[in-house]
Amino acid sequence: MSRRPKTTPRRRQHWTEAHARTVLDDFAASGLTPTAFCERHGFSRGRLTYWRDRLREATPAAMPAFVAVTLPPSMRSDPRIEIEHRGVLVRVREDLDADHLARIVAALAGSTPC
Repeated sequence: MSRRPKTTPRRRQHWTEAHARTVLDDFAASGLTPTAFCERHGFSRGRLTYWRDRLREATPAAMPAFVAVTLPPSMRSDPRIEIEHRGVLVRVREDLDADHLARIVAALAGSTPC
C-alpha cells in the first residue's frame, strides 16, 4: 500500500488592496495568461479574478471628455454623430445633450447601464 508523502499545507496570505493592485499591475505587464501568471506566483486564478473584479467595481469610471469641434460647411449636411465601439454603431443627433451622450458612451464602454 503506497502512501503519499505528507505535505505542509500552504498558508494563505491575506491580501490588502494595495498588494492586490501591485499584483494586478504586475499581471498586466507580464503578458501571461491569468492561469500562467497565477501558477508562476503560487496563488489561485480565483484570487486574481476576485481582486480584479473588486477593484474594478471600486474604481469610479472616468467620464469621457468632450471637445467642441467646428465642422466645415461641407460636412454639416448630415448633422449626426456616429460612435462605434466593439462592433456597435450608434448614431445620434448633433444637438444631443452632452451629458446624455456621455451616458451613452459610458454604457457602450460597459461602465454603467443605460
